[in-house]
Amino acid sequence: MIDVAVVGAGPAGLLAAAHLARSGLDVLLLEDHPRVGEPTHCTGIVSLETADLTDIPDELVLGRLARARLVAPNGGEARHAWPAAGSDAILAIDRAAFDQGLARRAIDAGASLRTGTAVRDVQLAADGVDLRTGAGPVRARACVLACGVSYRFQRQLGLGLPGQAIHTAQTEADATPGDVVELHFGRQVAPNGFAWTVPVVRGGRHRLKVGVMAMGDAGAYLDAFLERPPLRARVQGERAPIVRRLLPLRPIAKTYTDRVLVVGDAGGFTKPTTGGGIFYSLLTASLAAETLAEAFAAGRLDDAFLARYEHRWQARLGADLRVADWLRQFVTKCSDAEIDLLVRAMDSEDVQELVQRTARFNWHHDVIVALARQPGIATLIFRTLFR
Repeated sequence: MIDVAVVGAGPAGLLAAAHLARSGLDVLLLEDHPRVGEPTHCTGIVSLETADLTDIPDELVLGRLARARLVAPNGGEARHAWPAAGSDAILAIDRAAFDQGLARRAIDAGASLRTGTAVRDVQLAADGVDLRTGAGPVRARACVLACGVSYRFQRQLGLGLPGQAIHTAQTEADATPGDVVELHFGRQVAPNGFAWTVPVVRGGRHRLKVGVMAMGDAGAYLDAFLERPPLRARVQGERAPIVRRLLPLRPIAKTYTDRVLVVGDAGGFTKPTTGGGIFYSLLTASLAAETLAEAFAAGRLDDAFLARYEHRWQARLGADLRVADWLRQFVTKCSDAEIDLLVRAMDSEDVQELVQRTARFNWHHDVIVALARQPGIATLIFRTLFR
């Protein structure tokens, strides 16, 4: 019997495995795809704060992003600058290579990795966790579910499903050079979400990541977005196949039970505002590994002891998740005309100064609360919520 089985070799599973192996535990990573990091489901936008959780070598950086342009459905625009240095500097990284680097670190720490090994069933027993895989049974004293947006095991274990989810689709293609991230809003563009473009340089070639987060058929909205004249003028040559995925917007009802902790997308940990999940994945993985190491040291793998994992992530993320979820619910109630007003308000000098003072890439509570107190925005919020 091994100590810990980690289901899924994305960033959350890989970092949890590395931490647990370094603490002296016998760790086995099980990944259903034949190669870690592929297919890539993520645009790969992070801040340097992520380096506090895991190193990001320079060779993984595809672009350093310092400017953003928000485009409203009726022509309104706002432009914002991000810090070029410091912990909140924004990077576009090679997500596949990032995952593969984490895999090497987990193996170097002593974890074992089996790729091409799908986990088909997870069952709790009095003295362990039984996993049925395509390569035979695995028995472990504890299990970390880091299996992304597949929620079969969570439902089976009585942990529930994410409270809300949305669809995404993205692609990448050669493109004209650029240095501005664009976010496009509107019900015809991406209902209840937005479309984005992120310029990067890969292998010496200028590329453009293009994606959509939307209710409904995100792939169809992405196709329509790419047909817009400004995009057609920028994209050159054939684009990569569209990658689609479901994106959780709220955590599952419970992220722990006897012998099991749930991390990253598997726990529903993404930012409700942007859908970004890398930082939350790494943070929850670190907290889960810390909790399990303590549990093994205490000889306590029961539900009551492992509850401290949920207390820890709630203390770190709870306020941000609640406020960001509130903002998302508000924006989804806005008409295109109201979204246009919001974007235009974001371009005012007062709001620009406020954003520079309060915004942090991974932590949205302070800037959202500050924006909600702005007179023009507060009036729109009141009118929208009570109409």
